[in-house]
Amino acid sequence: MTNINEIQRFSFDNTNVRGARVLLNEAYQNIISRKDYPKPIESLLGEFVAAISLLRDIVKIDGVLSLQCKGNGFLQTLMTECDENQNLRGIAQWDENQKVPEQLSLKELLEGGYLIITISPKKGQRYQGIVEVVGDTLAECLEQYFYQSEQLPSRVWLAANDTQCGGLFLQRLPAEQAKEGDEDAWDRFTHLASTVTNEELLELSTVDLLHRLYHEEDVRLYDAKAMQFGCSCSRQRTRDAVASLGAEEVRQILSEQGKISADCQFCAELYVFTKDDLADLLGDLKQTH
Repeated sequence: MTNINEIQRFSFDNTNVRGARVLLNEAYQNIISRKDYPKPIESLLGEFVAAISLLRDIVKIDGVLSLQCKGNGFLQTLMTECDENQNLRGIAQWDENQKVPEQLSLKELLEGGYLIITISPKKGQRYQGIVEVVGDTLAECLEQYFYQSEQLPSRVWLAANDTQCGGLFLQRLPAEQAKEGDEDAWDRFTHLASTVTNEELLELSTVDLLHRLYHEEDVRLYDAKAMQFGCSCSRQRTRDAVASLGAEEVRQILSEQGKISADCQFCAELYVFTKDDLADLLGDLKQTH
């Protein structure tokens, strides 16, 4: 199929049900190409990328939304982020000295783990929601999060392979707008969506997918929004991180290596600082040390 990197919302006329579908090719490949991930970790990272895209479309903030998991299984940590401009980034970390089996469940990857959803607006207070990994899939964990945090029935379907990732989301809103005689709309829509296959999630366009599922329903499709890989790292942020090491450690590293090098784990951008680059910084640090 053609290169598609977008999310598209939809609703069902005369009902209180809304949804969204995301499909990512190049944006996803830009994330997984940064490291040689074992297959089950790469697949889960793909689901996380699709999931953060869906979450970002639902949570309306001017800032960054992140989805992170930590556990005691084969996977140490995994994080994806999406900002207000639909820029995506993500990374997974694991014990690279340990052989990861080809097939692993979510619970095996994240033994005793939990999910952290962090909302970081540019203005205002940061909010975190924590969900224990109790389901067999990431989709089940997200459904639990929506029910706990918003008390809104929600269903999520996620899929990923080595070239693209995709997701489908349905939610029943509290406002009762269903037309008379159509009280079973939610059950009907979720039942139909439950027939979707991973191949369809990853290969069909949104129009074709919704037609396949809901050709007998009145579906209203909204304008698609483009998504892309984008990293928020910068030379100034990296410089601030160097400053946080403290004056003595900075001087020691410069004395031993002649420079300080730091690369971004998300995009592999390398930042190099010499003594001249840090002259004023070292002066500031000396005064506050």
